[in-house]
Amino acid sequence: MIKFWRRSAAILLAGVMAASLAACGSTSTGSTGDSGNSGNAGASNEGESAGNTGGTENSGEIVKLVVWGVGSADTEDCNEVAAAISEITREKIGVEIELIRGQDAEQINLALTSGEPIDLLNYNNVNGQLASIVRNNYATGLDDLVEKYGQGALGVINPVDLDACRFSGTLYALPDMKDTSRSAGFSMRKDIVDELGIEVPEIGTYDDMYKILTQVHEAYPDMYPLVPTWSAGGMQETLPVDPMGDYLGVLENVFDDSTEVVNYYASDSYRKFCEMMYKWNQEGLIMPDATTTTENNLLSGNGFAMYENWKPGKELENYKSNGKEVVFMRVVEPYKYTDVSNGNSFIIPYSSPHPEKAMELWNLMYTDPEVSNLFINGIEGKHWEYTDDSKTFITTPEGVDPNASGYSSVDWAWPNQQLTPIWKGGEADLWEQLNKFNESGVASPAHGFSWDSNPVLNQVTACNNVVSAYHTALRWGAMDPAENLPKFIAELESAGINEIIQEKQKQLDDFLASKK
Repeated sequence: MIKFWRRSAAILLAGVMAASLAACGSTSTGSTGDSGNSGNAGASNEGESAGNTGGTENSGEIVKLVVWGVGSADTEDCNEVAAAISEITREKIGVEIELIRGQDAEQINLALTSGEPIDLLNYNNVNGQLASIVRNNYATGLDDLVEKYGQGALGVINPVDLDACRFSGTLYALPDMKDTSRSAGFSMRKDIVDELGIEVPEIGTYDDMYKILTQVHEAYPDMYPLVPTWSAGGMQETLPVDPMGDYLGVLENVFDDSTEVVNYYASDSYRKFCEMMYKWNQEGLIMPDATTTTENNLLSGNGFAMYENWKPGKELENYKSNGKEVVFMRVVEPYKYTDVSNGNSFIIPYSSPHPEKAMELWNLMYTDPEVSNLFINGIEGKHWEYTDDSKTFITTPEGVDPNASGYSSVDWAWPNQQLTPIWKGGEADLWEQLNKFNESGVASPAHGFSWDSNPVLNQVTACNNVVSAYHTALRWGAMDPAENLPKFIAELESAGINEIIQEKQKQLDDFLASKK
């Protein structure tokens, strides 16, 4: 009944929503444009022919597909990229593209709730990611579509990561060819490291980081030694936990074999982390308004270091975001859990008018180098150019600001970055390194498990309200854990976290039993 109502709403409200949402994309039908002479990104002919795998014969009818991606881009640039892609896809699968980027969580939720006709949507900005999308019945089941039109994509996706996109046995997303393992630590400005002669170990400890932050604070008292990863106290996780969807019941350490679900906020590891951060805060090592700042990319300003996830090529990715060269120190070895494998990918929304064609396009995004490069990097000569005739590396054209080209390159947020050339500053074998890194990740005992919070929804809501009152302040050292952590735990228990843990444990046990 819910799904029927939403589909009805899609018909009634689509026109209204199209006008109300900010978007960058072409609104013309049958538009043409220069393909930008985008090359094959160094891929082989086998990769190009694979782009047709799973497709259907073009009947001559051209269908328009609406694609919502992640990252900033100007309207004019989106239109130009969409026109270039359409030149290829009209011929190959009988579709043309309307490309929209940069929608925030509120706009995405509004569009999904009302049934805006969208054919492919990246859920990176949605709170709760794929689990939230599926629980709200916003995603189309993919099993039949992938079987008919997505064999090329299945040929490159790791089946282990694919399983993380299933809920109750049904496939709802395809994992991007990005980092599907996680290695946590710190990113710090290379210019400051070099000036102070700091030796940063590749794999270190929190004690190592404390010494570095203290040295920076003494040398540059007006600089913030440690800043948030993003606004409002954003912090990448640096403890090896499997959050199992919402952190309300976790596996405390994925590197042991325990499948016991515990209260993360009552664990020894969480307590010790909060105590450490409180000490660092008291010593002036943390940005004073870390929990309230509205700024992102704080390393580009007066910040020295931030918590960050590492993967091969992350140094270049940070440089593209902050305009600063960085050095990494890892404190956690690579590991893998469900939310990493299925994070930041796409769905075919339930309101898509053309799910079959959407799957054909999605398949091309995994298998066609030119299509993939256009979606990710934009137009050759305008947004990027090859550094030399080898066509291994690309950079921004002369005179173009890499942070304001009109079309940001957010390669991890598209289906297959591994079909594209490497940005200058990266290593020629980056994609091989990335695949080895993904394979090296230790899988959580609960990898592939998807948490259904519906049986304890009231308790989840109540506990999330408690978490919002304590968690960010505690983990940034803005609250004394000796005084406030016992209050936090007590309020969580009153709100029902033990019932949540009991239900999550039951579901996990059932999941594990089904795999035997």
